[in-house]
Order: sequence, then structure tokens, then C-alpha cells
Amino acid sequence: MWASVGSIIGSGWLFGAEKAVVAAGPAAIISWLIGTVAIVLLALVHAELGGMFPVAGGTARYPHYAFGGLAGMSFGWFSWLQAATVAPIEVEAMIGYAKHWHWADGLQHHDQTLTPSGLAVAVVLMLVFVGVNFFGVRALAHTNSAATWWKIAVPLAAIFIIAIGNFHPGNFTSEGFAPFGAKGVLSAISDSGIIFALLGFEQAIQLAGESRNPQRDLPRATLGSVAIGAAIYILLQIVFIAALPHTSFAHGWAHLDFPGISGPWAGLATVVGLGWLSVVLYIDAVISPGGTGLIYTTATSRVSYGLAKNGYAPKLFTRTDKRGVPWFGLIVSFVTGVICFLPFPSWQTLVGFITSASVLMYAGAPLAYGVFAEWLSEIYHGTSSGDPYRAGTTPARLRRIFTSPVAAAAFAEQYLGTAGAC
Repeated sequence: MWASVGSIIGSGWLFGAEKAVVAAGPAAIISWLIGTVAIVLLALVHAELGGMFPVAGGTARYPHYAFGGLAGMSFGWFSWLQAATVAPIEVEAMIGYAKHWHWADGLQHHDQTLTPSGLAVAVVLMLVFVGVNFFGVRALAHTNSAATWWKIAVPLAAIFIIAIGNFHPGNFTSEGFAPFGAKGVLSAISDSGIIFALLGFEQAIQLAGESRNPQRDLPRATLGSVAIGAAIYILLQIVFIAALPHTSFAHGWAHLDFPGISGPWAGLATVVGLGWLSVVLYIDAVISPGGTGLIYTTATSRVSYGLAKNGYAPKLFTRTDKRGVPWFGLIVSFVTGVICFLPFPSWQTLVGFITSASVLMYAGAPLAYGVFAEWLSEIYHGTSSGDPYRAGTTPARLRRIFTSPVAAAAFAEQYLGTAGAC
């Protein structure tokens, strides 16, 4: 679960509330609720598939199992692209918040593009992500567990500390609850990083091959992480709106402005007289994105491992070291992350790209689940049409997937609670 929670609570909490309220006004709360419902539906499908297929790089392999080569390759590479671009996003968030310190002023231009020194720092941070991963899953789990506790504690502390004495209910209606209407509510879901912020639950699925009891652990990790992440993000949005001084949005939510808005939460803490909290938040601006970048670097190497296992990438991606780490996949993950800094120079620009890639990636799992459910229903109940050819091909499809009638029967037993179906 902590791998997924650590992925969800990343740079999204540092920027999401401010970007969403600028796009939708206080109705951004509705945007978060809609986004949560959409992610929960996806998480339910992934939780089911994770128990059915506890394999490394699962999201890249489900479409292959269901549809064969071409679709499997397409969805698999969408999965890899989505995972590979998250770590650079988190690095850009870390550098963006670091501008608060004078020594970091030279890391970004005024348009938020990286300077040569900023690019050098970004490369070093990507190397750190890869280096930790080379120590294996146990080292990663210990590192991520500690970071995740911090990542949960700091947003919760910010919520309650800022809300005490700075909660102004009138902020929700003084300039209109939904000044931009339904268009603003819906556009905030994708353009403001809401969907991006809630993504990450699938990290438990990517690491399924290393779980001792995937049928029990994966649904808990997937759904539990979404519940924790969504609750924190919605509370953050409510408190962010309520705590703002009216002067900051007196000219409309689209023109929201206050000192330190480049680091929204730390700036808000300073504005309301909580300077000590702003220091903690600036520190968290390194830890939270860092933990998420670390996990996604892991996921990228596992997805490429899965692609290679399915024959969609060179077999070199399946090579592992003595700790079981797919080392070549990690190296390629690093190189890809560095390349991403060039065409996508700012946090919001790269978030927009990754949201589009995610739509393509996540579409594969529900489609694959529908196919598996139909196949198993036909095995267990027979075809509704009574077509003997169709009835005969269904077990053959499962045998093709697992390369063994015994494995196909085990799959049917696991899913339907009946043995000998094939």
C-alpha cells in the first residue's frame, strides 16, 4: 500500500489546490470529487486484475493477455511512457519550490524553464532515484515507507494548523462558487493536475510479482491508497480556499495572487503568519516529490521488464542483478527522464502531457477485464449462443495465455472458485 500512497501524495498536493481553484473557483471541490469517482472505478478494475495476474509490470501485460500482440504492444508502451515521465515531473516540482532559497534562484528562468545549472541539478536528482532502486526492493520499501509517513503527516498538519484561526466560510461564495460554470469544473480535472495527483494506485500492481499474497494484498493496497489520497486532497482544497485572504482573489479567482504563490502552500502559510510552517512545507517540497519520483522510477523498470517478457522490447530489459533489480530498465528510465526535461520545461506543461498518456494507458485494463470476464463466463456457464466453435475456442485462448492447460484451469479456479473448468 505504501508504494501506491507514496506515489499519489507527490507534487500534486503542492500545486493542485492552487491550479484547480484558479480554473474552477471554489467549485474545484466538485472537480476533485468527480476525479475521485473516476479513479476509484479504475482502481476497482486494477485491483481485480492484480489478483488474477500477479505479475511484474502488470498494466503493460493485461492487454497482451486479452488481445494479443498489436494491442498488447500499444497499451504496454503507453504504460511505459506514462511511468517514465512522472519522475521528471517530480524533479521539476522540487526545483520550482526550491526557488524560495536564494541559492536556487539560478535553477530556473522566469518562464520556469531550466537553466543549465538547473538541468545539472535535475540530472543529479534523477541519478539519486536510480541509485536507490539499485539497492533492491527491500531498500526501496524502507526508504519509501519513511518518506510516505512524512508525506502523509505534513499535508494533514498543514490542513489542521492553517484551518485553525484562518477558516473563512465566506470565501466559498464571495466571488461566486462556480464562476466558470461546468466548463471550469471539468477542465480543472485534467488541466489543473487533479487526475495526475490521484494517479499512482497502480504502483502496487506493477510490483505484484514481488508480493507474497497478491490476492489479499493488491486489492487492499490499490483501494486503500486511493481512499487515503483522495481524502487528503479534498481536505487540502477546502482549507486552501477557506484560508486565503480576500484580497488575494478580490479581482476574481482567475487572478489569484499573493506573496509566494510560486510555492502555493508555503506562501499561504507565510501570508497567514505561520512562517515556521512554511519552512516545513519547503522541506516537504523536496521529500514528497522525491518519494513519488523514486517509486515511479521503480515502476518504469518493471513495466519495461513486462514488455520484454511479452516480446515487445529487447530481452536485455529482463536482465536482473543479484537483488532481482532489472538494471537495464533503470538505466533507460534515467535517460528518458533526462530527455523529458527538454521539450517539457514546466510542471504544468508536463502534467498536461502525462494526463493524455494516462488516458491511453488506463483504457487497456477495463477492456482486458471485460474480455477475461466473458471468457471465464463461457468456460463456467457455456456460450449464450450455444456455438460449439466459440465454446471450444474459449479454453484455447486461456491455454494460449498461460501456455499450459493446468495453468488455465488454475486461473478459472482462482476466479470462479471451481476447478477443472478447462
